[in-house]
Amino acid sequence: MTQISFRQRKLNRLLGRIFHRRRREHLATRVFRAERRVKNFLTVRQKIYLVLAVIAVGALIGFVRFSGFFAVTKVSIARSSLDLPLEAIELSIRELAFGKNIFSVNADLLAEAVKVVQPDIARVEIHKKYPREISVEVFKFPIEAVLRTNSESIFLNENGYRVIGDLPDRDTLQLVVGEDFDLSDPSTRVIDPDHLEFIREAVFYFESLTNLKILNTKYFPISREAHLKTEKNFDIWLDFASDYKSQIDKLIAAADVLKIGEQKYEYVDLRVRGKIFYKKR
Repeated sequence: MTQISFRQRKLNRLLGRIFHRRRREHLATRVFRAERRVKNFLTVRQKIYLVLAVIAVGALIGFVRFSGFFAVTKVSIARSSLDLPLEAIELSIRELAFGKNIFSVNADLLAEAVKVVQPDIARVEIHKKYPREISVEVFKFPIEAVLRTNSESIFLNENGYRVIGDLPDRDTLQLVVGEDFDLSDPSTRVIDPDHLEFIREAVFYFESLTNLKILNTKYFPISREAHLKTEKNFDIWLDFASDYKSQIDKLIAAADVLKIGEQKYEYVDLRVRGKIFYKKR
């Protein structure tokens, strides 16, 4: 084991005190310089500019939020359809936005209020035209079907409601009344949207699997069934309570046995699971 002499130990203690003192002085110098930089971070002129900027921003915010200059005074509605209650829509907007600061007006809340006015409204777009105008664009559900009765043709949107004043801009599903039901109230739903989707999908599915076209569909809301009339002049009876694919697949599987292309039928009943009933002409 190496022994350190008394003189060496004394020299080490002296050097340690010197270096320790220098480290403390160095640290104190760095802290002093940092404090000095913080104090001199902003000059007097810069401090004045900063105070003025804060005052200006505060005044601007106060002007925007509390000044009547940005209070809503006008509501405009884009006429995208003839069948729109413009007065009722404008009234619903005015009740929620008129006289309020345009920046604080909730556009989503206005859109929901407009949708309540009429059931066939699909989408509402609210635009804020600064400083004081609210612009509204209303888009209705497209016409998906036409229901023909003995006395009239009723256009229907995808939610099953009657559309008045508009005409379809594309081919629509052709429906025929199969049984008497109340059509007197124009504001009530004419057809269940699930039934409408069932018929639409069933027609597409059948036509995609065969060379036959569906001319129209007889709708039975009370009996909960649909009769698809083919171009071969026979009806396909489907039940809304069962999957349309499984019902149509039965007919496709038995097409050769039934000789659909040769034999004349009045109807083919697919409503009972696992069975096919039919009536020849």
